[in-house]
Amino acid sequence: MAEKKRDFLDDLIDIQSDFQALQNPFGDIADSLATDPSQRKVFNPADYKEKPFANSNRCLRTASGREDVCSRCIDVCPVDAITIHKQSVIIGEDCRKCGLCAAACPTETISTRRHMPRQVYDQIARVASAYEQCYVTCTRALKRLPKGNEVVLGCVGAISRDLWFSLMADYDNISVYLPVGICDRCKTTTGEEFYCDAIGTAEEWAQAGLGLVADESEMTHEYTREYKRSQFMSSAVTSAERLLTRTNPALAGAKAVANKISAHATRLDQLQRTLEGAVGAKTSSNRQRMLTQNRKLVMGALQHDEGLAKFIDLKVPVCDASKCTMCGECAKVCTTRALDLDVHGHITIQSSYCVSCEACAKVCEDGALAMEPMDVRELIVPDKAAEEVRRKKAQAKAEAQKYIEQGKKQLNRAADALESLSGDDASAKKK
Repeated sequence: MAEKKRDFLDDLIDIQSDFQALQNPFGDIADSLATDPSQRKVFNPADYKEKPFANSNRCLRTASGREDVCSRCIDVCPVDAITIHKQSVIIGEDCRKCGLCAAACPTETISTRRHMPRQVYDQIARVASAYEQCYVTCTRALKRLPKGNEVVLGCVGAISRDLWFSLMADYDNISVYLPVGICDRCKTTTGEEFYCDAIGTAEEWAQAGLGLVADESEMTHEYTREYKRSQFMSSAVTSAERLLTRTNPALAGAKAVANKISAHATRLDQLQRTLEGAVGAKTSSNRQRMLTQNRKLVMGALQHDEGLAKFIDLKVPVCDASKCTMCGECAKVCTTRALDLDVHGHITIQSSYCVSCEACAKVCEDGALAMEPMDVRELIVPDKAAEEVRRKKAQAKAEAQKYIEQGKKQLNRAADALESLSGDDASAKKK
């Protein structure tokens, strides 16, 4: 990250921090002693883990009734806690609550209430916006109460490839904290391979690298320059008002971060509404399409940096109509409703809703569907409001250029007239 040049305001912030430390040098110790021991929070790994639940209606295997369609959750589970029987996805009591199954499931059949993709994105983005460095780690690596810029999960593998991509595309100060030997002795035996693959692919897509810290002494816990400046300016401007309203300028930085996260969520929701308006929220058979949270985050990142689309490798099914018998198995297995088979036997695929699971191609006995590279630029949803602003700017620029050209012509005519008058005067003098 490029360092910004310090100015007088930064010096004032440092002076204020040093003065506050001198005023209360034993503040942390005093607070610790004053706290009721029974109320003092202690590190408990269970606080950062959560048993996932399943929505069987989204499962590719329950929709198709075939075991060969998908087994991602079963393959990644380190303790074989997942069973799929007929129309049910069952998560057993021996679940380690690592979150790998939720991250691996393309249709988000398996999820958790506190660690859904958008929730994890917001949690990490909030930290990355406020601190110079954000650390993502697991309970085994930390083994203590986390500090403000440490995000603790049951396993680093609980973050999917798409979520890593969206985070890396939006922030360049995120690192993973994992000391040497932590994963080697972990009972979540599939975690390391899974998060290595997810992070590696996300780095290629985002054209960015994720930091890795193995030594706790290398970690920093400083707020960002913008966060500290926001707090300081609020303190300076509202010092008199605070006496009357009891406002707390220390919350100014946190409020700015909260507004940023809220604005991101609003943009994602607007993106989905725009998409639904463009391609329809339902299929021809009136079935609701589902835009997964992971896909929505990827699309949100692409709205900011369209150039990243050329680095993303995704596939979508393409239909050979000459082979299609219109059996409908492909539409039946597509639980996101990205694939639509209308009454006339025409197959259409909406790339934004397709999660590249390949289930439709696997169930097609006639070989009419094949997975081919997607034009990822299709995931960039046109912003009609922004396009209108650009159109008006272009129109205003064109009109301004027209007036400039007209002005030049008038000046040229005036110059020609002056030259003509000068020539006439010169001729008159000669005579």
